[in-house]
Amino acid sequence: MSEEDGARLLGPLRTIDVPASDGVSVTRAIQSGKRTRTLRVAAVGVFVLIVAGVLPLLVRPVSDPVAVGKFDPLVRTISAGSAGGFRPEIYFTGREKQSIMLRPEKNGDQSASVLVQAAGTVGAPSGEPMPDVNGKRALWTGTFVAVEWARGAWAFVQVQGFPDDRERAHRVAQSVRFDERIQIKFPYTVQTSWTLDGVRDTGGDIELVFTNGVRLALRAGVGLAQGEAPQAELEALEKSVRPADPPVTNPFR
Repeated sequence: MSEEDGARLLGPLRTIDVPASDGVSVTRAIQSGKRTRTLRVAAVGVFVLIVAGVLPLLVRPVSDPVAVGKFDPLVRTISAGSAGGFRPEIYFTGREKQSIMLRPEKNGDQSASVLVQAAGTVGAPSGEPMPDVNGKRALWTGTFVAVEWARGAWAFVQVQGFPDDRERAHRVAQSVRFDERIQIKFPYTVQTSWTLDGVRDTGGDIELVFTNGVRLALRAGVGLAQGEAPQAELEALEKSVRPADPPVTNPFR
């Protein structure tokens, strides 16, 4: 900031009106000096924020987590119906993606999956235009039905094992909801400084997945940790597990 800019910015703060009196008050003079110094510091701070481009962030309305490219791993935002002959088996909620593994209604070698990416985490795929999915743009990539579920955000649906995989994938895509906002219920609490990366829910069996690759599940009321962390840290994580009855929506304490 140049001297000229500083003078222009701080000029209005250099003088403070003091009520007229018959004499000089030392107490009022000290208080006035403190107010002047505080205002000058505040003005310089505001100027720095403006120059740095931070001030617009302070006044910008808070966006929906999905819109800024992040999911809450403790909240499931997607679901899938039984279209295409499948039913959901495993849900995974992550920060940048959420997914569903589906199994056939009738036992077989067929498989299906839904992968939903947060906005801006992957680029627009290339493929053949398909009929819209519930009013949303859809493409056939040769492997997946890709659906632009929100602007700049893509979902990918795959079906394998049928002669009509493409058509079934399109039907599965039509059954997917992207606005569920379901709080996951955890049957236990845990104490750790590790960062949660996602949650795997297999028919109510909950597993926490951390950014360091460690996975923590509850089996027969006991915590079971797996990963490449030191054994002592895995054991400490297991020992911190406490059953939660009723289940809680935040497993960390």
